[in-house]
Amino acid sequence: MGTQPLMMRSLCFLLLTSLGALAQGTGVPVYQEGRGAKSQSALMEQAQKLLEAKALLPRAQREEQMQRTACDLTLPPAETRVLTARELWQRARASHLRVGFYYLCTKCDKWHLNLAGGYALTADGAVATCAHVVLPPEKMKEGYMIAATEDDQVLPVTEILAVNAGNDSAIIRVKAESLTPLPLSTDVMPGDPIWCFSDPYGKRGYYSEGIVSRFVKRPFMRKREQAALPAGTALPMPVWLETTLDWAPGSSGSALLDAQGNCVGHVSEIQAMLEDPPLRARNKEAAAPKAQGTYIVFHQGIAAAEVRSLVRDRVDR
Repeated sequence: MGTQPLMMRSLCFLLLTSLGALAQGTGVPVYQEGRGAKSQSALMEQAQKLLEAKALLPRAQREEQMQRTACDLTLPPAETRVLTARELWQRARASHLRVGFYYLCTKCDKWHLNLAGGYALTADGAVATCAHVVLPPEKMKEGYMIAATEDDQVLPVTEILAVNAGNDSAIIRVKAESLTPLPLSTDVMPGDPIWCFSDPYGKRGYYSEGIVSRFVKRPFMRKREQAALPAGTALPMPVWLETTLDWAPGSSGSALLDAQGNCVGHVSEIQAMLEDPPLRARNKEAAAPKAQGTYIVFHQGIAAAEVRSLVRDRVDR
């Protein structure tokens, strides 16, 4: 009798272990979170080795190349076959890259990673992302751009191909030969279903579904960026694609896919509409005012046509 509870516990443990092993389909990653998780340690080690090998783009070259406004690429044609749900997730994950900086900050003597999203445009290393993603972190003392695949392989960024701060789009080149490119498509309308694979707040591999809500035109540039434009320059007014998808900081630059696996835009901004702030309490002894609530959150992407405007070449037929 004394051994029966122990045997039962052992059987339960084996059963739970077996169920855990069967919790997902073949090839589906299980991300480790919480205490003991070292999700970025492998990336840091690879980035440091690339730095020591002088394989990363020097700062002076990066800043010079940031002035480029267009590049020559041969882009794949838009797909027409509707993908299954699993095929679409697989394509979204395979084409997704994490893009950002491996940098030494001004407040300590440690190196850090600051990564957002991006997506492959060509198999040989052209990658699209946001213009604000290729800007260095504010507290960076020394740093270099890197990219990382979903299988945690760090790829050096070797060139900035084109940037347009006015439409929050950029194209970079990474050292790779077998990326999974996404075709760009402008055949999209409100009500169309779309999907996004990204890392909101560093939560790896978050996949969400929504619809296109509307298209709007408004400036992206902040006032100080507008002030830097030459006199008489028209203020850029990119086309924004608003969606009901879920994303957050860390998702910037990640692709928005249609049912055929084409990229119709990428993550750019979040705009939360807050209720009016409560009136200050007139009496010092009065209770503190209630915190503001949120009416609605707009998830705003940059339309694929804006990325296409950075490419001089024609789409491959």
